[in-house]
Amino acid sequence: MGARSLFRNMLPAQDRGKGVFFILLSQFGLAFSFNVVMSFMPFYIIKISPYNTYDTMIWIGIIMGLNSFVAAATAPVWGSLTSEFSPKGLFELAFLSNGIIFLLMGFTDSLPILLVLRLIQGALGGASTVGLFMISQLSSKDGLAGNLSLYQNSMTAGSLLGPPVGAYLAAHLGYRSPFIVSVVMIGVFLLLCQIYVAEIHKKETDRDRKISFSRDVMWGWALSFIATIHLIFLPSILPHVLGGFGLAGENALKAAGFIMMGYTATAIIGSYVISRWTPRAKLTGVIAAACLLSALFQALLFLSQGVVSFAVIRMLQTGVVAAVIPLVMANFGSKLGGTGIGFLNSARFAGNGVAPLLATFVLAGSNLLTRYLIIAAATVGAVLAFWITTPKTPQGQS
Repeated sequence: MGARSLFRNMLPAQDRGKGVFFILLSQFGLAFSFNVVMSFMPFYIIKISPYNTYDTMIWIGIIMGLNSFVAAATAPVWGSLTSEFSPKGLFELAFLSNGIIFLLMGFTDSLPILLVLRLIQGALGGASTVGLFMISQLSSKDGLAGNLSLYQNSMTAGSLLGPPVGAYLAAHLGYRSPFIVSVVMIGVFLLLCQIYVAEIHKKETDRDRKISFSRDVMWGWALSFIATIHLIFLPSILPHVLGGFGLAGENALKAAGFIMMGYTATAIIGSYVISRWTPRAKLTGVIAAACLLSALFQALLFLSQGVVSFAVIRMLQTGVVAAVIPLVMANFGSKLGGTGIGFLNSARFAGNGVAPLLATFVLAGSNLLTRYLIIAAATVGAVLAFWITTPKTPQGQS
């Protein structure tokens, strides 16, 4: 109850009785289940793959990445369904369907079947747009920006906590255990959502909002996309990275879990602290600074001399870059409305899809240095374009 009260007190008083807290909690669970396989799935695919090393690396990238492209494509579809069906019902349907998919994933050892199930899961993942829409409808005007930031942070926390928990469970209880735990978690959050989240009447969802696809919005989308790549790329190539430090098998799996726990903690803390204390007048500058620092740490990863130094650099990197996504959302949210928020949300899914594909495909054909420098260079370029095109006064202010 203490932790729940602390979290609820982060919300404006007028928003605490509408179930906003439980939408945040449920979205954490959905993001967690979406990403819980990220740490151990490469090891599992390597174990069951009948293919050679190169082809197996490609399978890892496809299975772990393509579902996010499906989520990015379906996110607007989920948003449009809110004008025809209950947003709360749609949100709960996504939870139930995810539970079924996870149960099936836990009992197959076929790579093609795993791919199909992950693609279906990706289509269901686009329902986070419904959660964003519900937050925008249930939040007070003064509390909207803060609640959107908390929503983004809950997604980030779920995305980052899922992999280390999955690694720990897989290492100690077997590969099926993360799937079973996720199914139970989904069931609990589904029940809480049903009990505590307020209904949104249809007349409140039929709002025609047009998106202004200005250059600054597009580059804001690009920064959210690149920030997600920074956060998500590592698990798919951790077996190779840790192999370079002399770790393999169960020792590598346990080390992967500890590394991800460390950078998950700094990402959650950094995201909350930076988002909470950044004045609206400084949003553009803080976004640019966070991206540039993350690009620097990205390049420094190659210079690490062991697991400890690698983990420290990675923790610093995620501590700054995790704040970029909620800051971009806060900067443009009031300008774009619900439809635009859904558009920005698609950047997360696109980044989730590109990150493992980029990591594995580049590594398969080149080396770690090339892979690190590509992301660092892309980040710097996007920051410069964002800085040039974005007004230095926060969106929605005169």
